[in-house]
Amino acid sequence: MSNPLPAFLVAGTSSGVGKTTLSFTLMGLLQRKGFAVQPFKIGPDYIDGGYHRLATGKDSINLDLWMMGWKGLKESFHRYFTGADVAVIEGMGALYDGKNGTTSGSSAKIAKHLKIPIVLVLDIWGATVTTGAILEGMINFDKKVSIAGVILNRAGSKRHYEMVMKSLKPALRKKVIGYLIRSREREIPERHLGLRTLEENPKALQVLKATIEAGAQTIDVERLVRLLRIKKRNHPPSAESKPKAEVRLGIAKDQAFCFYYAENLRMLREAGAELVYFSPLKDKKLPANLDGLYLGGGYPESFPQKLSANKKIRNEMFQKIKEGMPVYAECGGLMYLSESITGFEGKAFPMVSAVPLKIQMDRKHLTLRYVEIKTTAKTLLGPAGTTARGHEFHYSRIASNRYRGKPIYQGINSAGEKFTEGFANKNLLASYCHLHFKSNPLIPAYFVQACWDFSLLRKH
Repeated sequence: MSNPLPAFLVAGTSSGVGKTTLSFTLMGLLQRKGFAVQPFKIGPDYIDGGYHRLATGKDSINLDLWMMGWKGLKESFHRYFTGADVAVIEGMGALYDGKNGTTSGSSAKIAKHLKIPIVLVLDIWGATVTTGAILEGMINFDKKVSIAGVILNRAGSKRHYEMVMKSLKPALRKKVIGYLIRSREREIPERHLGLRTLEENPKALQVLKATIEAGAQTIDVERLVRLLRIKKRNHPPSAESKPKAEVRLGIAKDQAFCFYYAENLRMLREAGAELVYFSPLKDKKLPANLDGLYLGGGYPESFPQKLSANKKIRNEMFQKIKEGMPVYAECGGLMYLSESITGFEGKAFPMVSAVPLKIQMDRKHLTLRYVEIKTTAKTLLGPAGTTARGHEFHYSRIASNRYRGKPIYQGINSAGEKFTEGFANKNLLASYCHLHFKSNPLIPAYFVQACWDFSLLRKH
């Protein structure tokens, strides 16, 4: 495979082999060398991108075939890659695994389409000779996928790494550009629904620095630079003009609400929104002169007591919604707007009560799916019939539903199964679906227009 772009995709032999750790390590090592690194993440993931941002200082951009299509995916990749020396893309799941047991949307498929090579992460804990069998299979499975380098992760020791290297055939040995020794102190802690978020991990910076230091000793980053022909380039100043802000849009952003696609926020800014961040956990009141609210997903179930105890902001939000302020809420945002959240331990905590639902956390009720929705009536996102794509990922269910309206979304998941979803009135839209606005670029303009209409009413 030709490699016209100084870019590579970090992929794994399976989930849980350390792709995130190696991705931010390589990003950090390249940053140290003075290269401008643009991070990307395959799939509908919000958590890994936070660690990418910590390593590079730049937002990590999601690349997802289901939600964006090939055209949107390539446009996003080239838009953000332009200002960088090298693009580092963290893959999703195992290298060849895609939608519904196929390779569609897999890291391998996207790497081939973008014409970029793979840096493969292989977990060698508890293995020696078998490493070669796995590596040979990964390389030979699809000859059109270019595996340019391999990093052996979770080595028991330097001696263990040397034993593995000695067992490899010479051609495979040449692929290896380094290793990391297993260390519990450098692991990112996990929780329900994946890794602990950057916002909830006070040791994140410490772990990042320690892992990059370890990687500097055992990963040949100079060889990686030569392999990919990475060079420092002169980047002209961005020609994009700053859009004029027409409305003030409040964005809930703290440990409980931190799931936003960077492109959704960019598209809202370009549509004329000034993004004003606030914390439902800590702030006692909403920012002044808001024209609308966007409540993203996150982990409100981890902070129900603090969210519930902050009555002032809950009551103010309820009143603003009653007055007609446009509010769009996704997943965690829906939960916060409900009447109450009952945690895994069975205790209920009152929430905003803008949506007549009661939410129950339930470890036996996992919803994980790609979705495509079509609105049944006019909403903040556009006229009836507006379509968009996204995903759902939650361990909660609706335990009580007093909503008398028709579900606002007619949905279909990526397996072709139909469902209904969503709760709305004239100025509010809340659902479990995380939508990617790239799937329908008209959505931000409609939302901002609704905020503008409310602004005019508020001023008069």
